[in-house]
Amino acid sequence: MPGRPVALGARRPFERDHGPRWRPQVALTFDDGPGPLTPAVLDVLAEQGATATFFVRGSQVNGQEEVLRRALDEGHLLGNHSWSHPDLARVPGAEAAEELRRTTEAIRDATGLHTCLFRPPFGSSSRELVNLAAAQGLMTIGWDISTRDWEGAGSDQDEILDRAVRGARRGSILLMHDGGEERTALLAALPGIVGGLRARGFSTVALDGLLSLRIDRE
Repeated sequence: MPGRPVALGARRPFERDHGPRWRPQVALTFDDGPGPLTPAVLDVLAEQGATATFFVRGSQVNGQEEVLRRALDEGHLLGNHSWSHPDLARVPGAEAAEELRRTTEAIRDATGLHTCLFRPPFGSSSRELVNLAAAQGLMTIGWDISTRDWEGAGSDQDEILDRAVRGARRGSILLMHDGGEERTALLAALPGIVGGLRARGFSTVALDGLLSLRIDRE
């Protein structure tokens, strides 16, 4: 499903940063992979019967094709997280367009999926970037709740769990990371996150389920 050009006045515009508030669902999303812990994250999700969306760095696809294919085979979804993870809202448009193009192509070559989802690195967005992504058929996705698993105290397992479960609302998009820095605390918290969300009455889904997207695969 292609993105659509938008004209938004927000400081960090996205096409979606949450889903319908009437749905008792939370979309699990992971950024910055595939990384060394991605297979373990997939193991936990399989054990929990949960699906998620993985926003992929294109430069890390080579050598990780099997991991990405496994993710798709197990019902997860892949999105574009740029090639080299720059602040795309601050680089020339041609450079940003190439970052997106290369990553979409790498995902397609590795898995056969032509993704329609894009998350800007650092959540740094602009009207121009959203429209540039839409021109490539990409919907720009933000989030409304974060585990903050990348920062100081945020690396504590109990705090990660608490932020995810207590902060969730109907239709929330939850930000986590399976790549980048040390992620073992997030991995340890993940079973509790899924279980805690379900205890609050939420189902855990990938973004196509939350946003009612039709995803085409080759």
